[in-house]
Amino acid sequence: MSGELIRCFVAVDVFSPEIVRSVTGLGRELEEAGLVGKLVDPESLHITLQFLGELERGLVERVKEQLSGIAFRAFPIRLEGVGYFPGGGRINVVWIGVKDPTGELFRLQGEVTRRLGELGLKPDKEFKPHVTFFRVKSVRNKPQVLELLAKRSGFEVGELTVDRFKLKRSVLRPEGPIYSDLMVVRATESERASEG
Repeated sequence: MSGELIRCFVAVDVFSPEIVRSVTGLGRELEEAGLVGKLVDPESLHITLQFLGELERGLVERVKEQLSGIAFRAFPIRLEGVGYFPGGGRINVVWIGVKDPTGELFRLQGEVTRRLGELGLKPDKEFKPHVTFFRVKSVRNKPQVLELLAKRSGFEVGELTVDRFKLKRSVLRPEGPIYSDLMVVRATESERASEG
């Protein structure tokens, strides 16, 4: 055996008190409507730029080298809209949509994909930025839940400045995954007013 495999992905964290308040409130509404499941821990809310799967430690180090060469400036995104996967009548996860007014999120994701592609790591699906915030176990009142999701399709959560992205580790557990940071890449000339 060649050693431990590390399940990892590249992501932008979206933790902020304003976003957590909005998302938690929406989660409560969905629970009242009949959705049974678990809200994602606020500190774990993120936008996946590329899922990498289980990698050997040596490859993780090469991933870090590739990611460390990415330069970008801080840019704004908006979190708005609500939807669910896989769609139709099945609700496995509920997500918040991501608007990219400057196109910088897609540019950053494209650069991540290009650099990791040099290591043979290709994305398994097209990039559709979203923030998973509710993992569904079952639905008690599907018509009511679907009606609420339709009503909330334009739900505005707030704006966020992307000033870093991370290589994250995911450890799967029955209660939900635990994430930890393996590496942080910060924006150049980041213009953050505060550390909030």
